[in-house]
Order: sequence, then C-alpha cells, then structure tokens
Amino acid sequence: MSTVKMLRALPQGRHIAKAEQWGMALLEALIALLIFSIAVLGLIGIQANMVTNTTEAQFRSIATYIAQQKIGRIWANPSEDERAALIGAEVSQPIDPSLLPSGLSTVSAPDLGMLRVTVTWGVSPEEHEAQVAEEVPRFNNVTIDARVMEGDES
Repeated sequence: MSTVKMLRALPQGRHIAKAEQWGMALLEALIALLIFSIAVLGLIGIQANMVTNTTEAQFRSIATYIAQQKIGRIWANPSEDERAALIGAEVSQPIDPSLLPSGLSTVSAPDLGMLRVTVTWGVSPEEHEAQVAEEVPRFNNVTIDARVMEGDES
C-alpha cells in the first residue's frame, strides 16, 4: 500500500512543479510587456519632441523670411524720407495668422545707419513690445540687425 501512495504522490509533485512554472512564465511575460511599454512610451516622447522642434524651426524660418523681406523693402527705397516713413509704418504690425500664430513685427532704427527688425509669434502684443525694447528675455523671436546704406537725396 505504501508503494501505491508513492506512485500517486509523484504525479502530483510534477503537477505542482508545472503550476509553479506557469506562474513564472506569466511573471516573465508581464515583465517583458512592461519593458516593451516603457520603450514604446519613450519612442512616443521622442516623436512628440521631434514634432515640436520641427514646428519651431518652421516658425523661425518663416519669421526670418518676413524680416528679410522688410529689410529688402527698406533697402529698395534709397531716400532718407521714404525710409523714415517705412520705418514709422512698421511698428507692431500684425502678421498673417496662417504664417505665424499671433505674429507681430516691428522695424526700428536704434542707431544712425542701423535697422532692427523684430518678428515674434505666439506672444501677446505687450510681450512683443517688451521684447522689442529688450526688457524681457526673448523667446519665439527673430531679431535681425542690418546696416542701412546711404541713399540719394535727389
């Protein structure tokens, strides 16, 4: 009778060992799923950061283009009076929202013979004026200084 009990105990022991294996396999699968999830979240974060940087670069490129156009327009008018009128007309001028969100541009002449064009986007008009006056740190901003050539007064 003791031999029969031993034979029955052996398969039960193997069965218990299989159940423990199944638990370990489940634990390994959960750990692998956790590692995979962390990797996917990291990739999503990298993708979001890339989209943000691409958008920022696009806005900066558009703002630089707008500033260069304004400088070119002033350079194309050699008369000192015409330049002064253009500079006076370009104070806190709004930019088409399809180009830059909340875009503003200002043209100023900080020194004799110098021209400064400041283009901002995504800031309020008050913040734009403060950035033009250099009262606050600059962000979402392109500022280009250019030398104004001496013109004919004829």
